[in-house]
Amino acid sequence: MSKLYWKLQSVNNTEQIEVGSEEFQMYREKFKKNYETRELMSEEETLVHYSYNAWRSPLFSRIYSLTIAFVDKDNTLRVQYITGAEKDLLQTFLNSLKSEHFKDFQLVHADAEYMLPYLGTRLDIHGFRTSIHKDLQYKGLKPWNLTGVSVRDFYQGAGAYKHSLKEIAWVYGLERDYIEPVDEFAYLKAGKTGELITSAVNEIKTLVNVHRIMMGEEPVTTLKESTLYVEAVEEVKPTNFLAVLFESQAMTLEVRKGLTAQLTKKKITKREREVVREIILGVYIQNDFINGQQDTKATIEKKTKEVDEFLGTI
Repeated sequence: MSKLYWKLQSVNNTEQIEVGSEEFQMYREKFKKNYETRELMSEEETLVHYSYNAWRSPLFSRIYSLTIAFVDKDNTLRVQYITGAEKDLLQTFLNSLKSEHFKDFQLVHADAEYMLPYLGTRLDIHGFRTSIHKDLQYKGLKPWNLTGVSVRDFYQGAGAYKHSLKEIAWVYGLERDYIEPVDEFAYLKAGKTGELITSAVNEIKTLVNVHRIMMGEEPVTTLKESTLYVEAVEEVKPTNFLAVLFESQAMTLEVRKGLTAQLTKKKITKREREVVREIILGVYIQNDFINGQQDTKATIEKKTKEVDEFLGTI
């Protein structure tokens, strides 16, 4: 299966948080000076703490850039560095994953524990309610139910050590020439956007080669990069909601509305309802034994209940 590698650069929401604002109060409550006594930081302490640490939380930072990469048939790593308003970056990412080129790719990232909730929170803040790629889903799931590849978690396996991407790359003797996330906001404030591009390209190349070595493949050496600025990005509206259900593996509001619109164009008979039920379940329930994508008994029961409840509404 082809792989699509992705990473984000995150920076503080603002250069300096506004004292007394709702975000300021939320930040002080989130990062207390003393959690036992519930003492809050002073205004000055909050401003300093925010300056150095806001990038860590999806509540107080934003996505500055999205980088995606894949290895083509000529064994060349193709990297695209994308900037723009955060909402446009998010929509570009979702649109790309639904495209004919990437829709069957498996997603690979550095760290599921951090990256999936970060992306998910930013999507929620911007009001995205559409179906997302199954490899980006994490809510309500256990780590072993995630379908994407988290390099750190794969390397850790059943062990206790949790190494960073840079540490794993060091173990493999790979280049590690990229800016630490804690310093990215400082580079942006200093206008060093070229260095941020170079850093992102280098980091995703490291990610790709760490993953390839873990999979028993040779690292890639040839690279082609491009940059893209996006704005006013519109959602690519799906027309086949069974396909959306199959790809996202989630009975989302978008899927329910789409299927309802398709199924209520005319009154369906009891027999037709039974056929529709079997078709939806056939798409929704995973039973691919060869590729190891099989739903558990509990998951099958959960999905069947969701479908029956949905059909009961139309």
